[in-house]
Amino acid sequence: MRKFGATVLLAAVATTTPAYVVAQDDAEAGAVAAVQALFDAMAARDGDAIRDLLTDGAVFTSMVETADGVQVGESTGAQFAASIGQPGPVLLERMWDPHVMVQGPMAVVWTPYDFHVDGQFSHCGIDAVSLVHTDEGWKISSIAYTRERDGCAPSPLGPPGG
Repeated sequence: MRKFGATVLLAAVATTTPAYVVAQDDAEAGAVAAVQALFDAMAARDGDAIRDLLTDGAVFTSMVETADGVQVGESTGAQFAASIGQPGPVLLERMWDPHVMVQGPMAVVWTPYDFHVDGQFSHCGIDAVSLVHTDEGWKISSIAYTRERDGCAPSPLGPPGG
């Protein structure tokens, strides 16, 4: 009887553990997909799509190191969406190797990125994106990012369009 009980317990653990892993993997993939959807909306210069991806109080914070110290810029999600939603140059932001942490309805995506304007390299850095899971899916509540023009390693994605 002991052998049967141990077998049932082992079978129960083996069948329940993958469900958690799958759920965690789905949550992580969903958070990354929300960040990619933001980049896609930026490329399309679609302010409405950007607004739909953000919480009402979303905040964007940029950091640039200069000879005078770190310069910090902040804008609301609404300001960002309005700015990007205007006609202008072609924007391309690409991420790779995202590190994702999920706990319940909260996720953080930390990823290197590069940014191109009209096909020309503009800058690189790190995006730290905080997300909240809502009834509508993952929504971005804040993005903090560095902007670096020099010392950027070549992207593992290769040149844009390449």
